[in-house]
Amino acid sequence: MELLRRLSIRHKLLLSMGLCLLLFIIISSTLSIMKTSQAARERVLGHELPAQVAAIRNDVLRQIATPLAVSQTLANNTFLHAWEEAGVPEEGVAAWSAQAKNLKSKNNAATVFWVSRSTGKYFTDKGYDRTLNEKAASDQWFYGFLSGSSPYQLDIDKDVSADSYMLFINTRVQTAGGKQAVAGLGLSVNALAEAVRNYKLGQSGYVFLVRANGMVLIHRDPAMVDGKHQLADMKGMTPALAKRLLGGEAFIADSFKGADGEQLVASSFIPELNAYLVAQVPEAEVLAGIARGAAMTSLIAAVIGGGIGMLAIFVIARAIAAPVAHAAELLEDIASGGGDLTRRMPVETQDEIGALAAAFNKFVESLNVTILRVRESSRAIGEATGDIASGNMDLSARTEAQASNLEQTAAAMEELTSTVHNNTANAEQANKLVAGTAESAKRGGVVVGQVVEKMASITASSNKISDIIGVIDGIAFQTNILALNAAVEAARAGEQGRGFAVVASEVRNLAQRSAAAAKEIKELITESVQQVADGGKLADSAGMAMQDIVKSVQNVAGLMQEIASASQEQSLGIDQVNQAVTQMDDTTQQNAALVEEAAAAAQSLSEQAARLEQVVGLFKLKEKA
Repeated sequence: MELLRRLSIRHKLLLSMGLCLLLFIIISSTLSIMKTSQAARERVLGHELPAQVAAIRNDVLRQIATPLAVSQTLANNTFLHAWEEAGVPEEGVAAWSAQAKNLKSKNNAATVFWVSRSTGKYFTDKGYDRTLNEKAASDQWFYGFLSGSSPYQLDIDKDVSADSYMLFINTRVQTAGGKQAVAGLGLSVNALAEAVRNYKLGQSGYVFLVRANGMVLIHRDPAMVDGKHQLADMKGMTPALAKRLLGGEAFIADSFKGADGEQLVASSFIPELNAYLVAQVPEAEVLAGIARGAAMTSLIAAVIGGGIGMLAIFVIARAIAAPVAHAAELLEDIASGGGDLTRRMPVETQDEIGALAAAFNKFVESLNVTILRVRESSRAIGEATGDIASGNMDLSARTEAQASNLEQTAAAMEELTSTVHNNTANAEQANKLVAGTAESAKRGGVVVGQVVEKMASITASSNKISDIIGVIDGIAFQTNILALNAAVEAARAGEQGRGFAVVASEVRNLAQRSAAAAKEIKELITESVQQVADGGKLADSAGMAMQDIVKSVQNVAGLMQEIASASQEQSLGIDQVNQAVTQMDDTTQQNAALVEEAAAAAQSLSEQAARLEQVVGLFKLKEKA
């Protein structure tokens, strides 16, 4: 930023317009390269890659065309049809072997075979090999092929007898008598695999075969041909892309992020092999030459266009900056004239420079008028500041006297506040004592009520005891009667009842004593009941007295609460008055300080006005007409 501030307008224009031109060239070149690369990619995927894959596919089919014709000729052999009609007897095996060996030798085949549907026997050029089992999984290729309608089938599978992968060309056999069989050749897959591995796409692109179920069949990497690797297992290949490539289409192309960067991939289904020919080539390799060409073209265009653009920018920047530089020189000339505001810029053109000169002349004229007014005002300010300073001194003295009076008022208010606070505290303490007394009176009333209740309970219990004593007295009376009857009966018994008479007499005495005791207890209980009743009346009187006391104490508590509240409000009011007086005192002190500051400021303003008049006197002004 510091460098930009130091640059001239012409250099800033050259720098900014040059950067804009460079940015435009970079963006246009990048877009050109991107568009060219995209068009080239679409051309490769839409034309070049399909053509190369189709050529390789046709070459693969060409390699199996001759063995397919031989297999079809073998399937149409009339001798073998007759042999099949006869049930493939043993006497025909030698003739079959001779013919099969001849075909094997001429066509460089790995094996020649004939499989009978009626007997299940599998014959090779060596003769009888084995009997197929319809339930065996390894033999389902035979029964599945015959159950279909295809006249021939090409399949790459492992030969049971040779324990190696072969390309089997299976041809349907249908005899006149309705017998079925399969004839064909087995070719070594090595030749086909070598041919597939030798196909090249560019420098490092290659092709490989994949079964319809996605299993890699032929690949340049031997580790991939182990019967365990799927197309989706390749690095960067997603299951969705693998499924799309194995969709049974004649040609399909896409791309994916592989281990070596972005890869173009295409597949073509070969129905004759029930397999897919898959081609893979690095996208950078295909588009590298095109991208380099586009980059070179863009670079040449950028150099030529940039040179022309910079030349135009230089001319335009010079045309813009030259008048501005001339105007700056004129302003410097006027500014160095010692404050002479009578000088003006000549207006020679009607463009922006002429407008700048006219505006500068207006500015100088306005500045001339302003400085004239400032000079007049500075003189007036110098005269007024002396009066202001004198008035501030008088105001300062009066403010100091008022501050002293407020300090005395504040001290008196503090004493009054202290007295009111003490009264408030005493009222609150008395209120608390009265509240405690009221609470104690309430508790006394409750206790008296409980005493009354207990007296009533004692009266009830005494009445019950009196009733019980009455029952005891009745029992004693009955016992006395019984004892008397017993004594009479004992007297009648004579000598034999004497002992019983003595006992009856004792019982009668006990009954009489019990009756006497019960009577005494009843009298005592009656007396107690009367005393309890008298105590209950006294307790009721005490309860009513306690209620009157509680009401009186509550009235006193209410009055004390009102006194405390009033004292509190009075205390708050006094506090507010005290705060107001304190604030007035502080404000007066501040006013006094401000008055002193204003006096000092007026003195300083007077000095500044004098200096301003001196500064204004340095300008050479055009006086008013």
